[in-house]
Amino acid sequence: MAIEKGFIKCPERHCSKIAEVMQAGGKRSTLYTKCPACGTNQGNGVARQKYLLENLKVSREDVETVAEKEAVSDTDKKAAIPSKNAASGVSDDAQNIPIDKPKEIPVNIPKGSPTAPPVLLGVLALIMTLIAAAFAARKPTNKPKGQTA
Repeated sequence: MAIEKGFIKCPERHCSKIAEVMQAGGKRSTLYTKCPACGTNQGNGVARQKYLLENLKVSREDVETVAEKEAVSDTDKKAAIPSKNAASGVSDDAQNIPIDKPKEIPVNIPKGSPTAPPVLLGVLALIMTLIAAAFAARKPTNKPKGQTA
């Protein structure tokens, strides 16, 4: 029987729901998550078990407050990144310097040269040889062709 241990923000990258953390009953007794969006994840690797233990919260409200704090810190980080219109030490003229494109190296392959057909013909010849060998190795039956039973 599984034991409810607490809650955690779903560890999947694409999900932002709150998942229940359960402890498996019986011999395993490892932790697993039950997310309403992603379903059950019973991964039992050492790193996953450590992550679940370190980030486990007692109630859903604790997880929500941590998520709100992270959202606020993320917006602060985004605000710290200067925008294109912000003043910077680099002038716009320096950004308009043309960059030389690398020259293409010509490859000397004649157009229309067959590359795949010889391989295909070789494979077909091998298959035909195997079929012919199979028919040649068959044992002949002693029954005349026109008679049955």
